Amino acid sequence: MHRVLATLILVLAVLCGPGAPQAFDLTLLHVNDSHSYLDPTTDKIRPQGKETYAKLGGWARLTTLVDKARAERENVLLLHAGDAVQGDLYFLKYGGRPEMEFLDRLGFAAMTLGNHEFDKGPDFLANMLGYAKLPVLSANMDASEVPALASRVKPYIVATVGGEKIGIIGLTIRETGVISAPGKVAFSDEAQAADLYVRELQARGVNKIVLLTHVGFGVDKMLAAKVHGVDVIVGGHSHTLLGGPDGIGAMGLNPAAPYPAVVKGADGGDVYVVTAWKWGRVLGRLDLTFDDEGRVTRAESRPELVLGDTFRRKDAGGRKVEVLGADREALLAMIDNNPETAAAAPDAGARKFLGPFAQGVEAMRTEVIGRAVLPLPHIRVPGVTDSGERLPHGSLLAPLVCRSMLDKLGATGSPADIALMNGGGVRISIPEGDITVGTVFSMMPFNNTLFVLKLTGKEVRTALETGVARGGGAFPYVGGLRFAADMNQPEGSRVHAVEVLGREGSWQSLVPHRTYSVVTNSYLASGGDGYEVLKRATDRYDTGFVDSLVFLDFVKRKRTLRPLPSTGVTYIPGH
Repeated sequence: MHRVLATLILVLAVLCGPGAPQAFDLTLLHVNDSHSYLDPTTDKIRPQGKETYAKLGGWARLTTLVDKARAERENVLLLHAGDAVQGDLYFLKYGGRPEMEFLDRLGFAAMTLGNHEFDKGPDFLANMLGYAKLPVLSANMDASEVPALASRVKPYIVATVGGEKIGIIGLTIRETGVISAPGKVAFSDEAQAADLYVRELQARGVNKIVLLTHVGFGVDKMLAAKVHGVDVIVGGHSHTLLGGPDGIGAMGLNPAAPYPAVVKGADGGDVYVVTAWKWGRVLGRLDLTFDDEGRVTRAESRPELVLGDTFRRKDAGGRKVEVLGADREALLAMIDNNPETAAAAPDAGARKFLGPFAQGVEAMRTEVIGRAVLPLPHIRVPGVTDSGERLPHGSLLAPLVCRSMLDKLGATGSPADIALMNGGGVRISIPEGDITVGTVFSMMPFNNTLFVLKLTGKEVRTALETGVARGGGAFPYVGGLRFAADMNQPEGSRVHAVEVLGREGSWQSLVPHRTYSVVTNSYLASGGDGYEVLKRATDRYDTGFVDSLVFLDFVKRKRTLRPLPSTGVTYIPGH
């Protein structure tokens, strides 16, 4: 008996001694593309196919979920994959201060720079980063011409968690020079930069490596397959929603891929690629176990769609009414039982921190930003308004929105040829007189972002035919283009005389096989209002610019608004 016991003790000593393999558990929490949305936003979900309006995101609720995860797990790293700013009134009012301070307050271990961090130039960015102490990363950025920024940003950090070293390398999309305003800051190839610093980290004895990227989901997968030595990629930029059909998909949303996406890496092992949608609506969570050689031996996913606990649905009269009683309890039970959703209460401390900033934003809504020298009436389809005003060529306001979209893209150095929006995207007319911040947000309340699509002339014509045929809120308004629509003709043959304004200022016929750059809103780009031809476009990118803020900037620059000489629409109503 004593001999057996001694043998057992010896075996345990060998297994547990200094040379024994040691498992290390690590939890990665992450967000990306939060775009200054510190408050929740309202959007539609469809649990069990029932259209429901819910509050999503909000940093006070994120705080609750982060604290919960930290209470559950010992070794936790919280990461931000870029585009923390630019998109909501908080940034317009405070220039990034509450966003940066909140990153510190919540204990982010690192943030990588996204393209929108550069929208106001590198000097502005360097000053904005002064509001935060967290490490800011970008391994493929050369800011040597901007010393204040170069001294603040590192290519990587080595975070020590639970006694283990974790290498975190930041990457910024190299097209930032084209789609933002980085001035003399340059960006190199993402894969080459990642490979350089992975090897540097390995030389320092670090065998657990995370790429914290703002390059888009497609590029992330390429990096996973190409760069040696990478275990996990935490990404942003493309606003990609990941999740399972029984998780986030059960809420009526459409994940692009599972969470995590698993890619066969350059070393032959699995690389885990994750991203967390946009606006703080998802808190990504990946629970990992590493062996002592830095290999991932276990990966469990728990992304959480961040929801509030109040909901609305439309009644028989089309009014949005609050869901109460048993229906509400059933919704909350469904969310609680879903592995990828969470109805979180807002953290009291976070709400207190945001309170003064929120008051300033609310006061800003009354700020006068411009003046309409003439009325700017809006109508969805050319005709007569409810007040009896005749608008035979359609809205006088929507074409100005299209002009603002073209101006915004032109200012980035990547001009679009055509702007396209739907009549339903504008909700009110603007009377003669002062235009306030609140006016703009009442006029464009949906927080759509601007997408750039590459379409052939034939596809552009198909889009116009779609909008004309569907009418109502789908009716197309345009910039950089003009067309005629004869509603007496058969469907599919109503649009004619389509011309595009060339860069030299002359009108040219739309060429069916030529490719045009078209800027539109995210609703239409996703196929909304029946624009399936836009949904099918594969060459596309989300600029991240919010349409209402783009128009707000347009008004502030112009100071006075008046109707354009032409709406671009000639409309012949049916008999």
